[in-house]
Amino acid sequence: MTAQHRHTVALPEHFRLGLVASDIDGTLLLDWQPISTTTIDAIHRCRTSHIPFVLVTGRPIRWLAPIAEQIPDLGLVVCLNGAVIYDIAASRVVEAHTIAHPEIEEIVAAITESQPGARFAYETLTGLLIDPGFPTRFPQDAVLVEDLGMLREREVVKILVSIGTNDSQELHTLLGPVLTRSCHATFSDPVNGLVELSPAGVTKARTLEQLCGRLGVGREQVMAFGDMPNDIEMLTWAGHGVAVGNALDSVKESADAVAEAVEAEGVARYLGAVLDRL
Repeated sequence: MTAQHRHTVALPEHFRLGLVASDIDGTLLLDWQPISTTTIDAIHRCRTSHIPFVLVTGRPIRWLAPIAEQIPDLGLVVCLNGAVIYDIAASRVVEAHTIAHPEIEEIVAAITESQPGARFAYETLTGLLIDPGFPTRFPQDAVLVEDLGMLREREVVKILVSIGTNDSQELHTLLGPVLTRSCHATFSDPVNGLVELSPAGVTKARTLEQLCGRLGVGREQVMAFGDMPNDIEMLTWAGHGVAVGNALDSVKESADAVAEAVEAEGVARYLGAVLDRL
């Protein structure tokens, strides 16, 4: 798909907005800052127009609390790159796609054989477990993994991989041939050196599609916003995919249009222009 210039709102002919899906980090907000009042107003405007607004994020459940504080009535969130549907208002897991323990062992063994210095983290429905030496933003909140057997009774929904470098794209390229069959690999930050592994076949797009089916919303009615490679499947699946101006070039190339950057409240501005035309 060819991206339009930013500042334009070029919708497909006969497009009828039925649902808005948006990534969080780098799309709705930047560097863990609060969501702007303008963006929150745009979200509420959707909801008062009976248009569901669904967050679709790589964030784990434990990082949704700040969002819930700002928008407590938001409802369902697709998190962990599609592995979990979470009811943010009720604070409960609605649905989860987990990685079975034998598959975890196979994934870790395959990556370790290819990259002996690899370190892993395991997102579960109840918290984060990490290998010693794994880089994490909040190490005090994590449990150290002494043996993979510790994961047998845990519901693992995402695995993160680090080899101690900062280039996420390079690591993704290195691991791609190893992981093609066993899981879905992507990344959400080009400079944190992490690759994120979801259960095989699970993406933001796939879980959003399932959720839309439940809500009676067709693919052609969905407008989606994103900025990173873990958003590409969602942007190409949606009836109208929009990359924000700060998105990676590969993401912009996959989108139908390009909005302003997150710093300029691109989602709120673009969505506002669309809603003005309804």
